[in-house]
Amino acid sequence: MRPSATLIAIAALTGCATYNDSAELLTVTGHAGSAVQSVATESGSATSEGQWHDGVGIAKTDPEACSRQLINSNRSQFDELDSQDIRMVNWNIRKGADLKWTSDLETFQTDSDLMIFQEAALNSNSWALIATDQYRSFAPGYRTRRSPTGVMTVSAMKPLTQCNLVSIEPWIRTPKATMITEYGLTGTDQTLLVINMHAVNFTIGTRIFEEQLRQARSVVDEHQGPILLSGDFNTWRWRRWAILQEMTTSLGLETLDYDEDHRKRVFGRPLDHIYVRGLEVLQATTGQVDSSDHNPMLARLRLWTESYQARRIN
Repeated sequence: MRPSATLIAIAALTGCATYNDSAELLTVTGHAGSAVQSVATESGSATSEGQWHDGVGIAKTDPEACSRQLINSNRSQFDELDSQDIRMVNWNIRKGADLKWTSDLETFQTDSDLMIFQEAALNSNSWALIATDQYRSFAPGYRTRRSPTGVMTVSAMKPLTQCNLVSIEPWIRTPKATMITEYGLTGTDQTLLVINMHAVNFTIGTRIFEEQLRQARSVVDEHQGPILLSGDFNTWRWRRWAILQEMTTSLGLETLDYDEDHRKRVFGRPLDHIYVRGLEVLQATTGQVDSSDHNPMLARLRLWTESYQARRIN
């Protein structure tokens, strides 16, 4: 099969063919020949009314600058997530094309502390329904005339800081976003680092996929506290999954096991994953929906306790 035919087949199987609509694509500017660029935003990129910071004050940076920003974040200024009960959902919502996705979300998960979305349309009216009093952090990727789409993390508490990384699909030249946000936790000086990733998909090899992971890892390496890595990693190929596993294992991250596993699969391999470090998994499951070509993953987490760590050691 020719590379172009292979990419078309991958697009159809993974659901990404919906990107090829009649809307105009606004390309991402960056250094010539570079597949990855990044921006960092200071805290306050979202407001309690759920408005996204539209780019004013956002400066392009590199992962090293993002790491410095995370290290220097003001940890005493903001509210904190409950370290003993963090309720989360991860879901690729296919740009919210089916408006029933909000009803499906309410069916599976209410009062979430973290809602981690891929293919989120920024200008959708649905956010007023599900995130009225929460903070929305957004990293733009693909864009049409109607709305930028990308990854969005909706949180019960304001993030300490936010960094956005963007990778470019090498064949179709559309951007894929990774967003890193940091949150305070009750009862500890540690902070929770949340990585929301939509991995590149249209590649025959794995070089750009590995580069995207390395960019995120270079930031995560500096973090000493708990980590939540979640997203649509497009691991439809064994080699992609193996690369992701190698990185997560080296960072001390563990994958979640689900009571019921209805994650979307291509060639028998799940595309969506949640990994954690320094967090105990109280519950993990998945739902089944018709409003997206991916199914939501749901979990309840808490910061490791001394007794839990002792049980792990023994």
